Amino acid sequence: MHQKITLLLFFSYLCCFSQDFKVTGFVKDANTNAIEFANVLLVSQQDESIVQGTTTNATGFFSLDQVPEGAYTLKISFIGYDTFTSPLQLNTSLDLNAIELKESSETLDAINIVGKRPTFKKQPDRIIFNIEQTSLTEGSILDVLKNTPGILIMNDEISVKNSSNIIYLINNKRVYLTGDDLQQLLSGTSANDVQGVEVITNPPAKYDAEGSAVINIRMSKNLVTGYNGSLFGNFTQGIHPRYKAGMSHFYKTDKLNIFGNYAYSQDKIDRYNSGKVNFIEQGVKVGQWHDEINRTTKSRTHNANVNIDYDFNDTNTLSFTANANITPYWKRKTEMETQAVDSSFTSLNYTDDNTTNLAFNIDYTNRSESGNTLSVNVHHTNYDYDRAQDVTSQYFDDSQQFTRNNVFDVTSLQNTHIYTGQIDYSMLLQVFNLDMGVKLSHIDSKSDVLQINTTGGVPVTDVGNSGAFEYNEMNYAGYVSLAKSWETWQFSAGLRGEYTNAEGDVSINNQKNVFDYFKLFPTLNITHDFNENHSLGLAYGKRIERPSYSALNPFKFYFNDYTYLQGNPNLQPTISHLTTLSYTLNQTYTFELYYRYEDNPTSELVFQENNTNQISYLPVNLDRSEDFGFDFMTYKPLTNVWSIYFINSIFHETAYFNAVQSGNTLESNKTWAMYSNFMNFFSLLEDQSLNIDVSILYMTPMINGSANVSSRAQIDLGVKKAFNNGKWVASLKASDIFRTTDFTVKNKYLNQDNAYYNRFDNQWIRFGLRYNFGNTKLTTNEKEEKDLNERDRLQGEGSNH
Repeated sequence: MHQKITLLLFFSYLCCFSQDFKVTGFVKDANTNAIEFANVLLVSQQDESIVQGTTTNATGFFSLDQVPEGAYTLKISFIGYDTFTSPLQLNTSLDLNAIELKESSETLDAINIVGKRPTFKKQPDRIIFNIEQTSLTEGSILDVLKNTPGILIMNDEISVKNSSNIIYLINNKRVYLTGDDLQQLLSGTSANDVQGVEVITNPPAKYDAEGSAVINIRMSKNLVTGYNGSLFGNFTQGIHPRYKAGMSHFYKTDKLNIFGNYAYSQDKIDRYNSGKVNFIEQGVKVGQWHDEINRTTKSRTHNANVNIDYDFNDTNTLSFTANANITPYWKRKTEMETQAVDSSFTSLNYTDDNTTNLAFNIDYTNRSESGNTLSVNVHHTNYDYDRAQDVTSQYFDDSQQFTRNNVFDVTSLQNTHIYTGQIDYSMLLQVFNLDMGVKLSHIDSKSDVLQINTTGGVPVTDVGNSGAFEYNEMNYAGYVSLAKSWETWQFSAGLRGEYTNAEGDVSINNQKNVFDYFKLFPTLNITHDFNENHSLGLAYGKRIERPSYSALNPFKFYFNDYTYLQGNPNLQPTISHLTTLSYTLNQTYTFELYYRYEDNPTSELVFQENNTNQISYLPVNLDRSEDFGFDFMTYKPLTNVWSIYFINSIFHETAYFNAVQSGNTLESNKTWAMYSNFMNFFSLLEDQSLNIDVSILYMTPMINGSANVSSRAQIDLGVKKAFNNGKWVASLKASDIFRTTDFTVKNKYLNQDNAYYNRFDNQWIRFGLRYNFGNTKLTTNEKEEKDLNERDRLQGEGSNH
């Protein structure tokens, strides 16, 4: 490449007079990924003085302007890569196109620095949060997400920009779980091997249109030649004790790269609810219920991940990935006491679940010398879910005399198979970068429910809540996207088309629902850098949210005789539009205005049936929702030991919904709301082996569909100390120190009047210990991610309740 550059400059010299020139180019890694913040220096060959210097932007672009004619050496460097050098005999402006940095074969000495603070990068469409060797890695992946800029988590609810429609990737592969299954995976997977988190707020067209945001969790995989591993364990004391232990292993040769980890967790978690329901007919209160619910959930979970990469040569790589999340033991005991005006009843609900989730990926990647990349991915998921439920209710009159009891047993089975194939091609052209691809997905989900009611000792099948539900879906997708960077402008645009053909069959009434539609999903990102201190960005994206398979299942899951959760086979997909205008000052302070409109948003609403005194949780399509807001965020080192991250979001949200139990009239719920998150990161001692993080979160009252949710707050503390040059790492984490995450949910409109107080088992303290062994001198690289999206619609029945 050096000879080509020198020859080009020589011929240019023959036709140009002496003047000031410009040198531009793009810095990429071996996978054609842009390298941001690489140092670019132009050094005089005469006296070795630095003539000009700059850093690459988010697309890897750099520009050296007003360079006099002369002989120079171009030097480009970035940590973890060999320094690129090339002689330049400059007598004309020169566009060097793509320059590839080679990964450094030099190793890092773990004795020098054994701890550090997180780093933060804000790009036009995403936030990049690197946490390697920080105190955040000593918990679970869920703990990491709680401290990641741009992500809001409160009481197991995860949202990005006020939306919970999120695509999750772990170790560059798609996670297809929701609800409790997703919580178990995130909380059961150790963060010891996490490098960083990407929060993509305007996903490019190469991602499935599903998901208003993408959370990509990057984990360590590739090392220099050798073996590296760790063993860890932690003990958590909440209301009850919890335990977790696991290990990670890395191995690399010149061609083979192997990563594997395993974790076992044993948990016992409590949750308390109390509620009040006023039953209303024709505007008059005709009855009232008060109830208390205590849930105790015990679980044992195995989580394992394996990734194998084999490099045939410098341009061809074959990868195999397997993920297993197995919960053979999940038991919940739910005790309910309900007090009415002239009677009462108690219910005891025993639930026993068994869940197996297996995912497999095969990837092939070809990288040409010109920088073009061809990627092929084949994916399969097998999800099995079994549930056995035993519910006994006892009834008493107003003098607390026993009157009767009711017993029913339910067996639920769900099996889902997902098959996907995807081809992506990326081209580095002189005018722009071009990406294109196609994807095919097939989903086959089957559910069976059998409910037996026992009255007077005689078991009878409940034919109204027993049967089968089958769901089949085919999805065909294709996309194309363009990207171009100039000196001060960055532009990217994409268009994705998806055709969906799906069918849901219910056995008990031969009901068949057919979904057949084609949608286009455009994306756009434009950024202009006025100078080093001021930049302006505009982003737009259209997305879709398809219902989870369990949300379409029409069979009822009973908590007691009068309270149940039921799916809705008529649910339609949600279409959302998000537009964001951003301004960044001094590459540190970001101000954003955004507006989102959703058509047919899905929300789980609580309905009280006043004539039967029943409470139902039903997923429904709202008519529409819209919200707009103003966000401010900054990540800033205040001293050489203290860095802060702060975000404040002020927004207005409105939900328009049909009052199903109140004449089906169109109602609305709206409010102004705000949340603030203030995180502090400290790296102490000379070798930075003591890390401390303190986070403070506050949320004002908000809405959720028809419901109003009270304010909440949370303060967490984390401490990590490394010993013996990083061989041993001890950690302490305290969550919800002042127990301020309790909240109340209220529904009050027309003839609906109910309120529920919720207390989660969020206040706990955790002690952890990790031992690192083997060759601790490592470096990593990144592979292009494949986002397979259907699996995230998997969810067990009633798993959120």
